[in-house]
Amino acid sequence: MLLVRQLRTKPTRSFAGVTALCLLAGCSGTPPKPPQVQGEYRPINRVAPPVPVSKKPTTPRNFDFSFEGDIVASLNALHAIQPQLLVTPPLGAVSPLPVRLNLHQVTMEEAMRAIGAQGGDVAEVVFGTTGHPDGDQAFIRFRAPTQQANQPVALAPAAKPN
Repeated sequence: MLLVRQLRTKPTRSFAGVTALCLLAGCSGTPPKPPQVQGEYRPINRVAPPVPVSKKPTTPRNFDFSFEGDIVASLNALHAIQPQLLVTPPLGAVSPLPVRLNLHQVTMEEAMRAIGAQGGDVAEVVFGTTGHPDGDQAFIRFRAPTQQANQPVALAPAAKPN
């Protein structure tokens, strides 16, 4: 009976030892790395935050433009219709120059050309789509009496701060 008892307890002890050793060995290993997430990650059970609406008003690409008055004021009137246009002060000796425009379904560039065409030899419209954060830029450049059209104008150097 003593022998039967020893046979029963020995395998139980070694079985318990082997089981404990396997459990500890399984816990000591590191788990595999999770797969890489590519692109936008958003849990499916969460509601997406609302997309912020742009603060700049949307303006149509083609528009109608009617104006009668001074050429400098025509750019300000155009700015009222197309807010992305940044109008800067005129360059040169400003002189009154009346313009009359009645344009239908034109782009910004076509409107600028129409204003510039009425400037004749006295003034021209300078329009730039430089990617400025405030939008397109435009100003009127008045020519000197001896200056030819499309000739560069020398700008005075900026005043140095004290």
